[in-house]
Amino acid sequence: MDLFSSTWMTRSLGESVSALHLESDGGVYAGGWNGSLKHWDAEGTLVWTASLPDRITVLSVSEGAIFATAGLNIVCLEADTGEQRWSHALEGSADTLALFKHRVYAVSSVYDIEHNDFLESAVWNFSFDGAMNWVQRMDERPWVLLEHKSKLWLGLGRPKCGFSSIDEEGVLTHHSAETDSPITCGASDEKTMLFGHANGVVSNSKGATFVAEESSAEHLVTVPSGYIAALENGDLICRTDAEEVWRSRGDAITLHQCAFAFKETQTHWTSRWAGSLGSLEVRDIETGEVLVSSQSSRCESMASNNQRIALGFENGDICLWEQDMFERRMSKDHQKVKKDERKSALQDKLRALRDR
Repeated sequence: MDLFSSTWMTRSLGESVSALHLESDGGVYAGGWNGSLKHWDAEGTLVWTASLPDRITVLSVSEGAIFATAGLNIVCLEADTGEQRWSHALEGSADTLALFKHRVYAVSSVYDIEHNDFLESAVWNFSFDGAMNWVQRMDERPWVLLEHKSKLWLGLGRPKCGFSSIDEEGVLTHHSAETDSPITCGASDEKTMLFGHANGVVSNSKGATFVAEESSAEHLVTVPSGYIAALENGDLICRTDAEEVWRSRGDAITLHQCAFAFKETQTHWTSRWAGSLGSLEVRDIETGEVLVSSQSSRCESMASNNQRIALGFENGDICLWEQDMFERRMSKDHQKVKKDERKSALQDKLRALRDR
């Protein structure tokens, strides 16, 4: 099956897609490398278009507002109309944001080209109406911002490494991991919080480490039985604690995401990039078996819910797959394969009789 022939919707942002937000009802917000921001409703109708000052990297929606990182800025817009409510320029690049207890937490960092390193980072706290409550500066760059057990957590780089919780007043509480390697990525759910490190180690919320992988961990996804890690060397590994469940090797992984179920088993979507050609792989999350794969443009963003998954590409396309349509198309393709196999077997028999 050609994966793109089973899309529920395909739209164009008009520029490379750098951020996506998928609503629970299936509506999509998409942000681009040049600051374009568009909103389509659940039926695929374009609702509004806006223009932000720079590349959009994170989109989050709450209480009728959409919050975005755009270059040096944090921007808030009306979710229904795209009208801008407020905008704040941070010190350095606006790297990420989280909405937590009716507050906006934003992370910024200052990069020094001469020293080829980050000089200073900060966590900013804003109210939803745009008032700045406080800013907490630090030497370490927070590479990931996670919510876990009613707290916000920062995964840190050098010099301190480890991870810190940050409270509503901006007070940091540092926790050391068993490895002093910088944290590069992380993931959390209701039960667990995990951090990936530059040396390939994956650690948990207690700082305890799992088996060290062969290469730096770049992306983590939690699953009910453990986690799936995308490594710098192109390996995709599913583990239950320290036990390897399955592994896939290939080209560099740009993104990966868990999505809706197929035949009662959750699917896992992976995008790879070979330098000039991209590919997508959809797997059975329990076995690692590839259900379908297709060539693609470079995938730059993913977002999913229980019924749909949206992917944004370098060529500006936004493709959305819906569970029921995906299942119907996969089943139809499977039936076609069986029919072709029976036809081929019959042709072989007829050929054998003719050649006797």
